[in-house]
Amino acid sequence: MPNPTIEPCPGCGLAVGPTDGPRHPYIGSSPGCWALFNELLVSGPGGDVPGQLAGDAYAVQHPGALERRAIQSACVHAINLCARLEWDYPEKRIKDLMRSALTHPEWWRPFGMPTPIGTITVADVVAEPDPESRAERTMAWAKDIWAVHAPHHELVRGWVATLIGSNSSTSVRQRGAGRQPGRAPRRSS
Repeated sequence: MPNPTIEPCPGCGLAVGPTDGPRHPYIGSSPGCWALFNELLVSGPGGDVPGQLAGDAYAVQHPGALERRAIQSACVHAINLCARLEWDYPEKRIKDLMRSALTHPEWWRPFGMPTPIGTITVADVVAEPDPESRAERTMAWAKDIWAVHAPHHELVRGWVATLIGSNSSTSVRQRGAGRQPGRAPRRSS
């Protein structure tokens, strides 16, 4: 049951303490939500799910204020979610993808999502004591956050296609089976 004295997190809507404490300088979360995310960083997202995926889901769910760093962060992490979930982009290449994305500041714009963003929060992930269950919940969280950003999928897919298509060192296998360079994957209905 939510505590009425605790203000909900501006990103995910989670009402959890502490009410004061450290926050990220531009990711838009409450101190309690940020503390839970740091707990997840320590325990890990579970199974073979990469920690970066949890970070991507969290950053996109908590876009922050309308300022350059926050907007850039949400966009770059949305690129990661799209690349992983739709292109099956390999974990070992995700940092290179992020670096490439950062060379395109002209792309960045706020997504303007209504809050709370998504139906799964970091609290749902941290609550899973079993690593395999936590891994499943982390994947569900990432998919949930990507799904609620459906109004922006075409934009983000275009960014991913540009980045992957312009990266000549990326093989066809790394882009995903049956996909052509620079072309977004087919959408499923």
